[in-house]
Amino acid sequence: MFEAAIAHFEQGLALLAQQDLNGVAPVQVGADIKQIRGVIDRAEAQCARRIEAFDRDRGHAATPDTSTTSWLRNNCNLSGASADRYVKLARQLPELAATQNALEAGQIGIEHALEIARATDDLGLAAEGELLAVAREKDPAELRQTATAIRHRVDPDGMAATAMEQHRKRRLRLYNLPDGMVGVDGALPPDGGTALRIALDSIVGVPPKGDDRTQPQRHADALLQLCRRQLDSGTLPSRAGRKPHLTVVMQAGTGAARLEGYGPISAQTAERLMCEGSVSLLTLDKKGAALDLGRSRRLASEPQRRALGAIYKTCAAPGCNWDVRSCQPHHLDEWVKGGSTRVDRMVPLCSVTHHPLVHEGGWKVVEKADGTIDLKPPWEQHPP
Repeated sequence: MFEAAIAHFEQGLALLAQQDLNGVAPVQVGADIKQIRGVIDRAEAQCARRIEAFDRDRGHAATPDTSTTSWLRNNCNLSGASADRYVKLARQLPELAATQNALEAGQIGIEHALEIARATDDLGLAAEGELLAVAREKDPAELRQTATAIRHRVDPDGMAATAMEQHRKRRLRLYNLPDGMVGVDGALPPDGGTALRIALDSIVGVPPKGDDRTQPQRHADALLQLCRRQLDSGTLPSRAGRKPHLTVVMQAGTGAARLEGYGPISAQTAERLMCEGSVSLLTLDKKGAALDLGRSRRLASEPQRRALGAIYKTCAAPGCNWDVRSCQPHHLDEWVKGGSTRVDRMVPLCSVTHHPLVHEGGWKVVEKADGTIDLKPPWEQHPP
């Protein structure tokens, strides 16, 4: 029976592979995907039945593997975590008859079944009916939220203890990576993580058309902007009598630059930092003695930023549609070399692409007769 069923299954897959999708309407493709996913979930149910039988009869004992989980990982292209989840589900399915029936009928997906198995392992079988009703209507993430709500209802003291444990386990670690970047690793309790997400999402906003950043890149940029806003505000507590801010240390005559608290950085990065925000420039001679404690200032006052916003609606780079609020005022006369902070000698450049391009990327801002600018890439500045 099994061999015949698999033969039919293989034949059906071969027919699907031969189908030319170029002439199929998107609506029909969507309907096809839905049907295929239903078949996959029903096939998962049959696989789970067999994992349960294999595990119950210790089928792995005839192999070098030490457990069903290990056998699945080595024979079924599964990660250890996925194999473990499938084994736990298979062991619970005989007790979750309603869930198994719903999975076999295609009423719920395999992820629903995994969530129900995980939840009933903690809450008991009495919770199956409520969870299954939600699974038939909602996605697995919403089902997980329902399971959490049930836990709060049936065991408020236990969930309070869990919250206290989450608070104890909070952590945030910053460390230098071998490639020169700074690594961030952490875990926050629900309230702290939600507060951070809300703050980052408010800064990310609606990405402009053409924004090709990934979501992790958007969140990284938002976190950096959040930190810089706090540094620029001047409201952070002082340490050893100093307001926290970035300090760039330059070696006179060599162009070598160092970021205090980190280490060496490129001269171009130093110039961009001096152009962007509250940065102190400390110039040292060859012996390390201070020659000059440069200016520390916020790039542009709020009235100056508003004036730039009245002149420019977007990044001044040709074709860039980043809103001016997401831009950094860039000095046409380099501030690090004595340029003044005047509205008529600044243009807004987006902090995502064009401001780094002008500094680290080596692109040159070219002023045009009509008052606009153009950006010239390095290969056009020094043609072969």
